[in-house]
Amino acid sequence: MQIHFQSDPLLGPDDLNITVNAVTKNDKVINLLNYLDKYDQKSSSLIPIKTEDRILTIKQIELIKVEVTKNILSFYTKSDVIQANGRLYQVLTKLNENFVQVSKHGIINLNHLLSLEAGFTGNMIAKLNFDQRADVSRKYLPELERRLGL
Repeated sequence: MQIHFQSDPLLGPDDLNITVNAVTKNDKVINLLNYLDKYDQKSSSLIPIKTEDRILTIKQIELIKVEVTKNILSFYTKSDVIQANGRLYQVLTKLNENFVQVSKHGIINLNHLLSLEAGFTGNMIAKLNFDQRADVSRKYLPELERRLGL
């Protein structure tokens, strides 16, 4: 990766113009664009969850994983599972950098990851705190390994 700075006198003092050049718009480019998009946003430590009868908040540090089945999201904490309607990609945009998508139906909190083990079908199994597990598909494994520094 090459990084260059170029002064532009036409921009205002607080304006930035960022261009990402690559051969294709691959996962690495998409991850960088998502990171840049979140750069200037204020990160909240709370996640609002709208259920049928109320709005709950969960501290991000307490959230272990999020899974989706059809359009039902399940938020797993140490002592509770909260269900709400929604889409997984919308939840991922609200979470901080400690969370990573591990399958098309799951997100895990890296702070709660204990180990990765081989599964029966060739996928990996993420063992998490409080006896939680999550399937890690082969498609998402390279990003998880990168986030772990492997």
